[in-house]
Amino acid sequence: MLTGSHINHLWPKLMIEELVRCGATNFCISSGSRSAPLVLAAAENENVDSIIHTDERAAAFYAVGYAKASGNPAVLICTSGTALANYYPAIVEASFSGTPLLVLSSDRPVELRDSSAPQTIDQVKIFGSYLRWFFDLHSPDIVINPAFLLTTIDQAVYRARRTPPGPVQINCQFREPLAPPDGEQDFSEYLAPVKHWLDGKKPYTKYLPPETRPADDDLLEIAERIQSATKGMIVVGLLPVGSEKKSIIRLANRLGWPLLADIASGLRFAGIKASNVLCHYDLYLRVADFREKYRPDLILHFGGLPTAKSLCQYIEQSKAEYIVINNHPYRQDPSHLVTQRIEAEPAKLADDLFVKVQKGDSPLSEPFAVAERAAAAIVAELITGSDEISECAVARLVAELTAADSALFLANSMPIRDVDTLAPSRDVRLAVAANRGANGIDGTLATAVGFANGLHQPVILLLGDLALLHDLNSLALAAKSKLPITIVVVNNGGGGIFSFLPIAKVKAHFEEYFGTPHEYEFKSAAAMYDLPYHQAATPAQFTDVYRQAALSSKSVIIEIKSNRKRNFAQHEEIWRAIERQIKRELNLNITPRSKGN
Repeated sequence: MLTGSHINHLWPKLMIEELVRCGATNFCISSGSRSAPLVLAAAENENVDSIIHTDERAAAFYAVGYAKASGNPAVLICTSGTALANYYPAIVEASFSGTPLLVLSSDRPVELRDSSAPQTIDQVKIFGSYLRWFFDLHSPDIVINPAFLLTTIDQAVYRARRTPPGPVQINCQFREPLAPPDGEQDFSEYLAPVKHWLDGKKPYTKYLPPETRPADDDLLEIAERIQSATKGMIVVGLLPVGSEKKSIIRLANRLGWPLLADIASGLRFAGIKASNVLCHYDLYLRVADFREKYRPDLILHFGGLPTAKSLCQYIEQSKAEYIVINNHPYRQDPSHLVTQRIEAEPAKLADDLFVKVQKGDSPLSEPFAVAERAAAAIVAELITGSDEISECAVARLVAELTAADSALFLANSMPIRDVDTLAPSRDVRLAVAANRGANGIDGTLATAVGFANGLHQPVILLLGDLALLHDLNSLALAAKSKLPITIVVVNNGGGGIFSFLPIAKVKAHFEEYFGTPHEYEFKSAAAMYDLPYHQAATPAQFTDVYRQAALSSKSVIIEIKSNRKRNFAQHEEIWRAIERQIKRELNLNITPRSKGN
């Protein structure tokens, strides 16, 4: 006879096996008592690849990174209570960034809810609208057909993957006893309804995803509008890792339009040479008269929002027809400018448009090319020509030195902004990723470790001191990572980005409340987790230790000491030099530039 202990452990085994058959094989586990049946089922399944980390927040961000890289949902398992609440920031990031996750949260049974039972909180729809799907699973019971379990798992995986992908949660109630039973048990009678599944290797229910694309008449109309534009340009924001990049470059070449490629688009490192892929536009779009004189009349925008504030301002001030293409249905329009929104895979739509438009040109191409060359020359002179290490130099060197077939993970705040502004395009293939869904700094290191293991490539992580302090527990993940993580931390003793914001003018309270000063360095943290550690004081030293790290099979920390005031001054020097050069080369009557980042 099946007992409560037997059924408690049979159900998780069926669930885990069906997840594996659906392709969800990476599990991120933070163990606890109530989750014991799920944890043991994962441990006993030979096709499950598990990482175990005590910090639920970090485990969840690891899962985000893995899923960003692989496209497959990572599975999270935790015990009941506040363990689940620690997933919240990662769930928000996964929801906004369209990253598939599957949460198996363990819970007390329904009779213990709202009864002051220990470690019992309201876990039902705890993540609210950030989930793509939620299911409150009944406690294991022999009266319930096991096929119900399998179809529930199949639906969960489908909803996590289906466009727009994102997080789902199955809340798993377990009654005691939670420990596994002694001896073997014959389950054949109970499992008879799913015998064909037991005898096979495929999921119980196979879901075929839909494909979204505009109708042919709509495509023709869009192509005609593009063809009639006299000053067109293409903007490309964040694109998922692994998505096709060359189709958009090919369309830009056919149209003869300048292509402004955000660092998170991946187009700068798509493995092909493309003269019209512009990288340093954040520098010259700060020049008010450049923005005014060279306005587009149509902007074709693929992917997510741009990193550069100057580009967002340029789009807003242009008053151009604004067509946005991305693979989700959500409004992507914070300034409320979009004239046409197309839900489609960007690369596929670019291919569809390519065959419907004729070869052309845009009068914006030449001035943008002139400005790009001027900006590139000034960046080379003022950054790479200096013997002093700086935040700008680190951003540039990381982009230039990273080897092909590896990956960059960029923290929010200043790191992604600096790389976006200063990184040139290269004829190499590199994956680039960041947590740009909610744009937070939490969980950055954990996400990078998960990204490396999901991509099966070494990862270089560029982050600031506050982001690393926020995620120190994840050094344990980096130390145990199968793929090495080169952690480049820029330590300016606080929050560098605030020096670029209007709040910096509030001198009385700025440093204490916004500069968030500290005197920590990361040598001792590296030693605690047995990670090699280096400091670099010059670009040459950084280059040497960076190249050594690239040859290592072990994660490493490279720390750069910086000064927030000098960093702001260097950015200002670059902006002023760009203005002067643009004035000379394009004969512009420069007005005071717009500050801010």
